[in-house]
Amino acid sequence: MTMYSKESTRTFTGLLADLVPGHLQSWGLLDVVTLFAAPERPDYTQFVAPLEHLKLVQVPTYGTLVLHNTAEDGLLIVPTHIGFFQVGAQNHATSRVLVLGADETLRVDDCFCIQQTQGGLLKEAQQRFIILPLSLRKAALTKRNQKGFSRLWEDIGTYNRRYGITRGGHLERFLRPYFSRLLPFRHAFEMQPEQVGAAYFVAGRLVGLEVAPNAAYWSDIGPILNIYCYGSAALLAERHQLKAARNVVNLDGLVDLDDLKQRLAEKRLQEEAVHIDLMKAPSDLAWDQVVDSEPQGLSIVSLEQGEWVGQLVKHGENIVYMSVFRDVVEA
Repeated sequence: MTMYSKESTRTFTGLLADLVPGHLQSWGLLDVVTLFAAPERPDYTQFVAPLEHLKLVQVPTYGTLVLHNTAEDGLLIVPTHIGFFQVGAQNHATSRVLVLGADETLRVDDCFCIQQTQGGLLKEAQQRFIILPLSLRKAALTKRNQKGFSRLWEDIGTYNRRYGITRGGHLERFLRPYFSRLLPFRHAFEMQPEQVGAAYFVAGRLVGLEVAPNAAYWSDIGPILNIYCYGSAALLAERHQLKAARNVVNLDGLVDLDDLKQRLAEKRLQEEAVHIDLMKAPSDLAWDQVVDSEPQGLSIVSLEQGEWVGQLVKHGENIVYMSVFRDVVEA
């Protein structure tokens, strides 16, 4: 892994308007630019972290989850496409972002069953939650607010085939053999103090912008995104023989170790600048936006532009939560 930082004077407009870039971190084919709140961004401390406060109460029937916010004071944003590991039951994932009020219990009936057979088969997992792999997320978002617990199985089967795995609506057929290669993505990217989001690049291609309400929330969801969503995309890119978009250091006329150190530092700053410039284009797109619902005085917005899709949670005109993405391989 490489990691470096500098005091950023860069500013964004559009979706990233109240954020500033920080570090660039790299591991294999996955590059991550950390994101921090600009001084003008509200602190959003009223939103609680999901690992501590999101509880799966019950799966009363296939495709239906009963969720509870255990916080007595605080709103809970349930991340887009979060999945739940269950012992002795089929694992499920949500189709959209949700908002729960303090101590609220919510029945959600448009979820996906992500195992075609019974049994809590994802025993290798060391987290309570997953986020669906990147290559499944556009299909999942398109199928929000629909009924039918098996409606993602065909997409999961197609996804598995991209890894040379037998067809079928069993996400564990991918996760089980690849979990040992996914887990390092949890530790390869260091969570920074006050970090609230990240931009994800696979083989030099910007594929995701993820923003949390606050740093505590990000420290919960960031590692899960690294492993299951974007780590899986990096492994898929490797299988497709894509290459890292990093330039080698020019060693012509190298004088000494100090000269080498200087050239390495300059290369790193150049790479950071390239990545940050790539973030500006999707941030400034003229997005097609639809307000899906308005729970707890907030707006849940689904948006799309070309290959890009995603969801926002907004408080007035301010973006509290964001997850926008596209596949690692251009459609």
